[in-house]
Amino acid sequence: MTIALSSLSLFVATSEQVAASRRRTYVNWGKGMTEEEYLARDAFTDKHENAQNGRLITWVLAPRDNPTSVEAFVSSCETFRREGLVWQQSSLKDSPRNETGYGIASVFTPSSLRGNGYARHMMRLLHWVISDEKFLPKDFPEAWGTPPSRVARAGDGWFSALWSDVGPEFYKRCGPTFDQEGWVVRDAVSTIWDVPHESPNSDDEAAPGWTWLDEAEVLALWEKDADHIASNLNLPDNFQASFVFLPNKGVAAFQHRRNQHFLDQLVPRNEHWGIKAEPSTSEALPSTFATWTLDARGPGPKTLLITRVGSRPEDFGKLFEQVAKAARRQGMEKIEIYNLPEYLQSVVGLGMTSPRDEHLSAFKWYGEEKPSQVAWLLNERFVFCNSDDLFADNLRCYRYCWC
Repeated sequence: MTIALSSLSLFVATSEQVAASRRRTYVNWGKGMTEEEYLARDAFTDKHENAQNGRLITWVLAPRDNPTSVEAFVSSCETFRREGLVWQQSSLKDSPRNETGYGIASVFTPSSLRGNGYARHMMRLLHWVISDEKFLPKDFPEAWGTPPSRVARAGDGWFSALWSDVGPEFYKRCGPTFDQEGWVVRDAVSTIWDVPHESPNSDDEAAPGWTWLDEAEVLALWEKDADHIASNLNLPDNFQASFVFLPNKGVAAFQHRRNQHFLDQLVPRNEHWGIKAEPSTSEALPSTFATWTLDARGPGPKTLLITRVGSRPEDFGKLFEQVAKAARRQGMEKIEIYNLPEYLQSVVGLGMTSPRDEHLSAFKWYGEEKPSQVAWLLNERFVFCNSDDLFADNLRCYRYCWC
């Protein structure tokens, strides 16, 4: 029986509902894991910085008169509160402002409830709890009943992002009112290379002047990178505003921590998550570096996914050689990077750059500027939110959010 949307609202999940939502998703998303392993993976990532202190919230679309029921909620999703920076031409100063952004993940409706518009309604309501209150429309749509209650752990959002595997239109239609847009796809482009099979040197050793980075070292690099971003990025020409997510505080690290169950099965065991050229001083961010995660789960080719890159054109070829070493050592078949700058694309000429047909990066800007006037800076893999979207029988479903 279809439930009237006006009788449903969005609520922060209880601990019992969080557990139930994860058990529900196991059937569709737990390939290669037992249910116990699947739940343990989430418990593992819950302990890290990107999820702690209320940064991760599971939301449920549930009956207004029975909001805490484990059986009665019809859809669920997750949000990750993240630190970001905002530039606006209307208030441009020497430095950007620190503002809150959100990554969105795990949009799910059980198969028996799909096709009723529950996921779309949940996503529409989500704006009302994560957006900064000053950006909300004056009137809540009467057909939806009363607005969801705002909570202390959410809100203050200037922007949010997700990665769609159901095309560009579904989430665009999930706006805070009937006549406002939701998430708009931007720069969903990848460059992919085949991993070179031969290397004149050992894949175990970095070339002179280069250093492999273990987990502690990439965490330190991302901290320096966040400071560098704040000091060196600017509002691009022809835009009224721009925003960026920062890679520190567990955001970039989540890319490999989420896959730890599968990465532990690699032979040899992977110990490195990045490479850097030696900087002139120990305090400086290296001018040339790359960080990555590994997608060895299948069913597609095993892929090293570059999550963050910094390089001048004259150094990128040498950087790529080191990344290829890491890929080859772990048995990867492909190397992929999101939104490789045009000035670097010609350096390693055998890569293929094309629009993606999945994992479409999409953003919602809550400020006054139109989406076409807003630039998403560093729209790279480090901010990608991992989980899946599954909510309608006639829609494709993949992993769409590495949050």
